[in-house]
Amino acid sequence: MVASEVYRKLDHMLHYMFPNNCYNEMLIKLNVFDPDCSSLVLSRLLGLAVTAGSLMLFVPQIIKIQVARSGAGISLPSQLLGLLSCFATAAYSYASNFVFSQWGDSLFVAIQMAIIIMQILYFSTFSAYAFAFLAFCWAVTFAVIGNYIPFAVLAALQAVTIPLVVVSKFLQIHANFHDGSTGQLSLISVGLQFGGCIARVFTSVKETGDALVIGAWFAVQLGPV
Repeated sequence: MVASEVYRKLDHMLHYMFPNNCYNEMLIKLNVFDPDCSSLVLSRLLGLAVTAGSLMLFVPQIIKIQVARSGAGISLPSQLLGLLSCFATAAYSYASNFVFSQWGDSLFVAIQMAIIIMQILYFSTFSAYAFAFLAFCWAVTFAVIGNYIPFAVLAALQAVTIPLVVVSKFLQIHANFHDGSTGQLSLISVGLQFGGCIARVFTSVKETGDALVIGAWFAVQLGPV
């Protein structure tokens, strides 16, 4: 019983990594240089790597704020717009039934950005709003999971993600210029984000072909630059 369950899980994992006819083509026929399958499998691997890396993307930032007990140098409006763009991508992709490796990083980044926003609020004179913000995030998340938000609304949110990302980055640049420093902004997190965005453009093209998603990731690359 245990052996059959392990075999079933392994078979499911292999079919996930080698989708469509790639399982047959690359593992059975050993045609590992098939151009279509090799690029698709590479996309799956990159997607999983980006998703795994996103679990720690803003952890250095979160730790830095917590140790300093201050969100100085971090633009709250920029973080809010960034959270909205990540949420829009995750929600739209979830509703579109894209594979999790394609949008899981947006979900994990959104969670971390929500934590950062709560920290900024908590370590300011608006600490009470931190918990209200948490409750709001939970409510919206369950609204998406329960399909209470129409797909047309999610598509519209995804469409405005591109200008939102650009505006959020300029707000952060303005905050840094105004303060004369990056404050508690973590350069490690910024560097990791840039690398992940480059990989995500490729995976979005291969996995979704969705112009809204691809355009959004192109816009995100402007941030670290």
